[in-house]
Amino acid sequence: MRIVDKLDDLLNPIVVKELRQAVKSRIVVSALVLFLLIQLSILLVALSFGERRGYEEASLQAGRQIFLILQGILLGTCMLLVPAYAGVRLAAEHSDTNVDLLFISTLRPRGIIFGKLQASVVLMLLIFSACAPFMTFTYLLRGIDIPSIVMVLVLDFLVVLLCTQGAIFFGAVPANAGMKLLLGLFGLGLLAIMFGYTTAASMALLDMGLGSRLDSVEFWLIAGAVAVAILATVGLLFTWSVAIVSPASANRALPVRLYTLAFWIVTGAAAAIQMRRFRTTMPLYFWEAVIVTLLCTQIVVSINEREQWGLRIKRTIPRRWWLRGPAFLLYSGAAGGMLFAVLLIALTLVLASLPLSWWIDPSTLRAPTVEIDIGSRTTLALFLMALYTFDYCMLAVWLRNLLPHDRIKTSYTWVLAIILAGLGISLPWPLLFLFQNEELRMGHIDPGWQISNPFSSIFTCVAETSAEAEIFRYQCPLFLSGLALTLLLGCVPWMARQMRRFRPPEKETPAV
Repeated sequence: MRIVDKLDDLLNPIVVKELRQAVKSRIVVSALVLFLLIQLSILLVALSFGERRGYEEASLQAGRQIFLILQGILLGTCMLLVPAYAGVRLAAEHSDTNVDLLFISTLRPRGIIFGKLQASVVLMLLIFSACAPFMTFTYLLRGIDIPSIVMVLVLDFLVVLLCTQGAIFFGAVPANAGMKLLLGLFGLGLLAIMFGYTTAASMALLDMGLGSRLDSVEFWLIAGAVAVAILATVGLLFTWSVAIVSPASANRALPVRLYTLAFWIVTGAAAAIQMRRFRTTMPLYFWEAVIVTLLCTQIVVSINEREQWGLRIKRTIPRRWWLRGPAFLLYSGAAGGMLFAVLLIALTLVLASLPLSWWIDPSTLRAPTVEIDIGSRTTLALFLMALYTFDYCMLAVWLRNLLPHDRIKTSYTWVLAIILAGLGISLPWPLLFLFQNEELRMGHIDPGWQISNPFSSIFTCVAETSAEAEIFRYQCPLFLSGLALTLLLGCVPWMARQMRRFRPPEKETPAV
């Protein structure tokens, strides 16, 4: 009994609460019963009213076809029911009008989010366990094997897990009812896209004969890379959700930046292994694009963070000066978060430009000319995207510091950055109409007129091949780099103030 009591104490109370309400809810039970009836009806119709053919004309694809139908029903049900159940409930509880007791309890934010995810996983396993026998039965109808069924089910489970954690992240975002409705519609669109891609991937895997490739090392390398990417993304969304739910006085950014660093290392190592094994640089450039996009997003988020720390965080700041520098990059703070993202972006771009010169002989690549061209264009586009993100964000910080104190709150710096980016995108067109009307009408405008427009400039540098584009391809990075350096120098006082404040509290002097 003591062991049972200890195990009962280890259970997350959020899991217990969610599963009790799920069992009492008629929606989950009705959906599960309807799900079983639909699958049973499909199998009965397929077995009873199928075409009766001779032995020579027997269909060898009946099992695969019925499996794909059942898999579509399973995937659609799980991707619609489980993420919506988890996300909607968390969004309703994390609101000003309906504050749940779990937010005023002693539970940690990590326990809250993990309990929501754990309860969702139990519901997923319940639905998968109800569907697996029917999908396994399709093996007897020929056209599919057991290993293929297992691998497709594992892929579906990982995708539904990713979608569920994404729904929990959207539900944790503090917003009003209108913004939550927009987030819900956006999440529903993402679910539809994920459903289409997963179904297409399952059909492609079955067509290529998935079960016959299990003894191949290349297959397991690709499958392992996909699993690592999905699980790493789930972990990233989990840390973001925990940071959002955490109180404002907590060191929110520390676990997020630590996980981002681990995400960078693990996914980079997986991309390097794929590159070395398959003698192609495409995995590395795909990793580069994902990482730079993620870090640009972090720059936009970091400029809204705190610029001074309370006593709760100051007590955890290292007292040794050589540990204070790395801690400044990892702790919550606008300047530290911006520097952390910039350093990782620079390191990512440098590492992605080295494989053809240090790691791989271009003559051994499958398509050396194509890969070199794709790699150079991808690196240039990502470099320009990072420069534009940094310039507009630092310009917003600089303008906010010029205004009187608290005229624009720190948490709304991203709004100012978006307004500046919108002006930079839209203003070149009126100027061209006023001063370059003839060139605009003839389609021979100088690309320099649209250097404030990131979309036009990146497209010109990467895709166009005219003489003006060749000159602009060198001028644009130089101009943006000079502007970034100027803005960085202009924001040095802003960064210096935060560095001076980032120190532990003075030791208390003993009473005499």
